[in-house]
Amino acid sequence: MGLIPNDVINRVIEQSDIVEIIGNYTALKKAGRNFKALCPFHNEKTPSFVVNPDKQIFHCFGCGVGGNAVGFLMRQEHMEFPEAVKFLANKAGVVVPEDETVSLSPSRQLREEIFKINGLAAAFFHETLLTSHEADVKSARDYLKGRGVLLETVKNFQLGFALNEWDALLKFLKSKGISEELISKAGLIVAREGKSGFYDRFRNRTVFPIGDIQNRFVAFGARAIQDSDGAKYINSPETAVYTKGQHMFGLGLTRAAVGKMDQIIVVEGYMDMIMPFIHGVGNIAASLGTALTVEQIRLIRRYTSNVVMLFDTDVAGQSAIVRSLDLLIDEGMNVRVATLAKDEDPDSFIRRQGAEAFRVRVENASSLLDFKFNWLAAQYDPVTVEGKSKISQELLATIARFKSEVAKYELTKSLALKLNIPEGVLLKQAGQAKDPQAAFKMPVVKIKASAWASAGEELLLALFLKDPAWVKAAREKISPEDFPDGEVRQVVDVMWSLADGASEWSVNDILVLLKDESAQSLVTRLISVEEGKLGDAAQVFLDCIGKIQKEKQKKARGRLMQAIREAEALQDTEKLDQLKEQFNQLLKTSC
Repeated sequence: MGLIPNDVINRVIEQSDIVEIIGNYTALKKAGRNFKALCPFHNEKTPSFVVNPDKQIFHCFGCGVGGNAVGFLMRQEHMEFPEAVKFLANKAGVVVPEDETVSLSPSRQLREEIFKINGLAAAFFHETLLTSHEADVKSARDYLKGRGVLLETVKNFQLGFALNEWDALLKFLKSKGISEELISKAGLIVAREGKSGFYDRFRNRTVFPIGDIQNRFVAFGARAIQDSDGAKYINSPETAVYTKGQHMFGLGLTRAAVGKMDQIIVVEGYMDMIMPFIHGVGNIAASLGTALTVEQIRLIRRYTSNVVMLFDTDVAGQSAIVRSLDLLIDEGMNVRVATLAKDEDPDSFIRRQGAEAFRVRVENASSLLDFKFNWLAAQYDPVTVEGKSKISQELLATIARFKSEVAKYELTKSLALKLNIPEGVLLKQAGQAKDPQAAFKMPVVKIKASAWASAGEELLLALFLKDPAWVKAAREKISPEDFPDGEVRQVVDVMWSLADGASEWSVNDILVLLKDESAQSLVTRLISVEEGKLGDAAQVFLDCIGKIQKEKQKKARGRLMQAIREAEALQDTEKLDQLKEQFNQLLKTSC
């Protein structure tokens, strides 16, 4: 991706509504002229994340991160800078010209090529399902209709069909000028054993394209039409764009609803996600048939920390929930578990009983403690001593993973009531147990203490940000070299550069030119300071400039004193006289 001109970046930011953008990921509440929310970048109970619609910036006073809409998307979606700008530009209708002379790295080039190949494959499978008159394709259409999947849903999810031929997709992609080597790297074909050449990985199957959070196709799942066609499901292998356990089926379509509702319902399979979605359940995604991984949980946490698990009622489904619970706790998530009747799954349940019954099940989801207790009680008799011991050991290990001591204490008390054991006994057992917490820790964005400048420098920067006219006045008295290296110096350098070309500029002009995230966070923190906290602006300016000038003179005197001592040691009288004269002049000017 090429270089994007700064004026285009500014136009994209100006025409983007940061409140709307961030509101797609987290629930924003009006707070005066600003909006507040729980920070999506670290775990917190009290909102410290502020969005300023006037300045088009955000800042978290908890973990210190801040920036504009581009910076938010880069953090939230793990986009690179040009990707985030282009994403916003597409929404705002801004054309982004590029410098085509800038080439991609080999790894990035491969990723882009695989995305393109997967897109072509998805379109080929989709068109086959919609238009082919083959008997197998008709059977697939009938199967989907029988499950309640109509044309609109087929198009929404780009569902497709792989023909019962050895090389139908291979021929199609080669006709588009794509090499067998690249098609193989995309995982769409398999090398023939003992022979040269390849054959299609997916044949005679309904195809479910798997998208990433940006709705780019990263992989495919394929379901057999007949039980005699081998494994019920086969999936793409890992590629440069797909790693198993790092994606959630459907989340690209539902992430906005998940963020707005501040809750996600996690199911297992493709149809378990599709059928509730058809029935109006917008905050849902599928784990692709496995227990949740740390990567999937962290993906979910970008949009919400509230999870309702709704897996199949069979042993495999319930075991997958149990395996997920401890990881969810480690990652600071709030977890509940919804249950269905025996032999039910979300797909069959909502088709038989409807959306309202489905919502009631979700609303009545059990607490983590209740679910795991019931699951353990089905294996160990909670009336017997042995059963109580087994259940308490398992649940105390889970409870110990909570970061809040209050939560640990209250959950242990609840467990004591369930087992009819004095809570003191369980609390004693919990205190004696070894720390069972897993190694997975939630990454909290931290700003080093050294990143913050002195109070005087921060006040001066805040003044500059409130009114660029103060920069013009400051340039007559100080220079960027008077500030220590670090975030403050980076911001001052940008301000001085902007002042060379214009008398006024916006906060986003500064953020676009700043490449360091800590420096961007410093700007958003200072711009978020209320106007009244600056007091008398003129006096603040004089005091801060005076402090910088005194510090500059102090350093100059120190350098001269060191030079004088060196001249004395060398007995260089001529040099010594010159240095003493300079020192005296410095003392006079500082009086």
